[in-house]
Amino acid sequence: MTLSINNLSVSIADKTILNDVSMNFQLGKNYCIVGKNGSGKSSLLLTLMGHPAYEVINWEAMLDGQNILELDPHERAKLGIFLAFQTIPEIKGVKLFEFLRTIYNARFDTNETFLNFKKIIEPLVAELAIDREFLWRDVNVGFSGWERRKIEILQLKLLQPKYVLLDEVDSWLDVDAFRAVASLLATYDGPEVSYIIVTHYFTILDYIPVDEVYLLEAGVVKSHGWVELAHSVRDHGFSWETKSE
Repeated sequence: MTLSINNLSVSIADKTILNDVSMNFQLGKNYCIVGKNGSGKSSLLLTLMGHPAYEVINWEAMLDGQNILELDPHERAKLGIFLAFQTIPEIKGVKLFEFLRTIYNARFDTNETFLNFKKIIEPLVAELAIDREFLWRDVNVGFSGWERRKIEILQLKLLQPKYVLLDEVDSWLDVDAFRAVASLLATYDGPEVSYIIVTHYFTILDYIPVDEVYLLEAGVVKSHGWVELAHSVRDHGFSWETKSE
């Protein structure tokens, strides 16, 4: 299975932010997308997940022969695409248990009862050392950054996606919380999963090894290479790439 992006151009508020971008993500391999602020990294992930603010100009993003850009966000999620947000939102008035049951039923085309789903979710809550009382609170309301990330990883393990888009998941975490999040994410890595990681801080690559790296600059793919490309940016900054031309 391969997620292929071909000649993708995207605009927001009549401004082009991605221009003729092509990338290939093979299932079972991990990828990193790097670039300066405003280069289009997060916009690419949000476009792949179907954020309505992003207008696709030229488009094709194929997964198993299907153009996902023709699908609504929930349909993309059913195909196994998952986005971990840079800033995790609160959902007031919706209890976490019912939110999780709803997305589980939608992902797997089932209709689990309250009791049946309780048997599914409670072992995962225990595995992640999440307070069981959180299930009866509004989604993420009053949760710390670390708690929100654990709830996001709970969703990941519940939904079992194939392509996991990580949009700067190190944001709003202290050093210890980041290490814990990265370690938990690493436990989901495997031959039937691909991580696509957007980051400014390359420590996460110590936990989730990547196979290929794309460098975006002003909405264009400037370079494509192996993990050494990320190491060079980490060690020397983006000036290294400019000088190496």
